[in-house]
Amino acid sequence: MTESAVVGRRIDELRAVVTGEVLVDGDPGYADAGRVMMAEGRPGVVVRCAGAADVVAALRYAEAQDLPVAVRSGGHSAAGFGTNDGGVVIDVRPMDEVKVLPDDVVRVGVGATWGDVAARLGKLGLAISSGDTASVGVGGLMAGGGIGWMVRKHGLAIDNVVSAEVVTADGAVRRVDAANEPELFWGLRGAAGSLGVVTSYDISAVRQPTVHFGTLLYPWTQTAEVLKGWAEYAAQAPESVTSSLQLAPTMMADRQVPVAVMVCVAGDPAVLEPLRNLGTLLTDKVAEVPYAEVFSDMSMPAEWRPRIRNGFFDSWSPELTDRLLEARQQIPAMAMEIRALGGAFGEMPADATAFAHRDAQFMVNSVVMGTPDAETAQDFDAFWQTLRPSGAYVNFLSDPTDADLGSCYPESHSTRLAALKQAVDPGHVFRSALSVPPRPEWTGGRRHLMRWAMRSRR
Repeated sequence: MTESAVVGRRIDELRAVVTGEVLVDGDPGYADAGRVMMAEGRPGVVVRCAGAADVVAALRYAEAQDLPVAVRSGGHSAAGFGTNDGGVVIDVRPMDEVKVLPDDVVRVGVGATWGDVAARLGKLGLAISSGDTASVGVGGLMAGGGIGWMVRKHGLAIDNVVSAEVVTADGAVRRVDAANEPELFWGLRGAAGSLGVVTSYDISAVRQPTVHFGTLLYPWTQTAEVLKGWAEYAAQAPESVTSSLQLAPTMMADRQVPVAVMVCVAGDPAVLEPLRNLGTLLTDKVAEVPYAEVFSDMSMPAEWRPRIRNGFFDSWSPELTDRLLEARQQIPAMAMEIRALGGAFGEMPADATAFAHRDAQFMVNSVVMGTPDAETAQDFDAFWQTLRPSGAYVNFLSDPTDADLGSCYPESHSTRLAALKQAVDPGHVFRSALSVPPRPEWTGGRRHLMRWAMRSRR
């Protein structure tokens, strides 16, 4: 029997046990399923999973063929982790349930997008502190934390999770919470992509039908003073206010793009008055809107491969302002966003979740638009070497390094994650450049460990 016939038979066997779709090259929908925003993958097979049983089947197929695994929800992973070449992609998009349970707890399938979740909950006057982009998938955002427009009022998205269903590398379908497998529950809140395939989260929603949301614009000539005043305000602001300062690439509009301060108030909008006096206010577009309307959407040319880096900062300084503004002139294609943190985000103890960076007051996120040439990419990386942030956010790194892994998970967290990884994924099935490996140190090869784990459950 030829190799192609054997592969075809195995695909047929996989299709026979999967409720959802199994796609290979040439099937309708294959190209879309293998493509994500930041990468053009050519996986050997895509399993569009209708439920946890399909995830188990996909993992067993990957183990039998000794193939790498990628998990794809919304497809926004900055590093392109939602696809691969020649492996198995577990596509969770069909698992998009949004179900309200008692006590305003919402069960959300990881294939849902945040725009859809917000719109459906908004009809009930409910909201979840989550991201800021409508088409981002629940699974991808929740894997790393979830910094959204109510992060200072209600914390990260993961801070509001009360339980989760996850399929681990051994094929077990587990419902975990603070009482049932608490260590795995700890790890899923900030490092889920390293530990299994989460299929749904139960999340505590809040009664927040509307917010005051919008943008304040200031002249480009006042960038330094607006940034200074905004940072001072943000460090002391009421926790009902979440804001960010946006600096567009200087290559736009002949370097004269206005400075934008975006705000979201889950409370009395009077607290915004100091922000209206940071400089010469050009435009004030803050208005009361349904919470679902704070979610924007984004698209970019398919051939673009932007370079993205971020860092957390425990305080702001004039030196940091100077360095950012200097770098904007040196790298004209670079956009920057500075997000205010603190409030409820910082009230969570640092060791309560796998997400560690609770002392951070600010996050700087930067993107080199388009596909930067080698010199620009080098300048961009060198700029970040000079900043020395206190840590990094796993969701906003396009070209992660070993050093980035340490920035995302400091030693106390990485040691704990390595022990947890050894317990639930000793074969390092769920691996990427931002996955803490199991201990003892993984040195390659997983077939013997994975095969034993899977067969022990058959």
